[in-house]
Amino acid sequence: MSDSAIFKRNSSVNFSPQDLSQKEIDSIIQASIWAPSSRNLQPWKIIAVKRSSDRFDRLVKAMSEGNQEWAQNSGLIIIFCTENEQNISPKTFLNIGFSGQNAMIRSAELGLESHPIGGWDEDKVKEISNIPSDSQVAFLLVIGKKAK
Repeated sequence: MSDSAIFKRNSSVNFSPQDLSQKEIDSIIQASIWAPSSRNLQPWKIIAVKRSSDRFDRLVKAMSEGNQEWAQNSGLIIIFCTENEQNISPKTFLNIGFSGQNAMIRSAELGLESHPIGGWDEDKVKEISNIPSDSQVAFLLVIGKKAK
């Protein structure tokens, strides 16, 4: 079991400034969608922002200062958020965490690095990503190829 992606995953800050392929992104998102959730409600919304997107740099600037330094070199930022206020329960963020964990494990299986982030400007992230005001950002996940 020691060769499992679970044990290879770490919170890297050492990214190479390259885009991920659409196949890699789709695979990571698919893994996220298949995460378990209470009563299978899947109370999350997943927004993937590629490095080549015009929103990428603005999203990096919406992160806390310490995260900006290394996140700017990643290839993808995934925003995990609630769908809306009505779907928020005590289990919502636990369920969203399951989805994010699947994304991190799948990233490791693909030979990619990942790092979950808990520091951002909520209003800026919502504005940049067109997230409704009645939703909440749970966390950001930075993914990329390892720098050599």
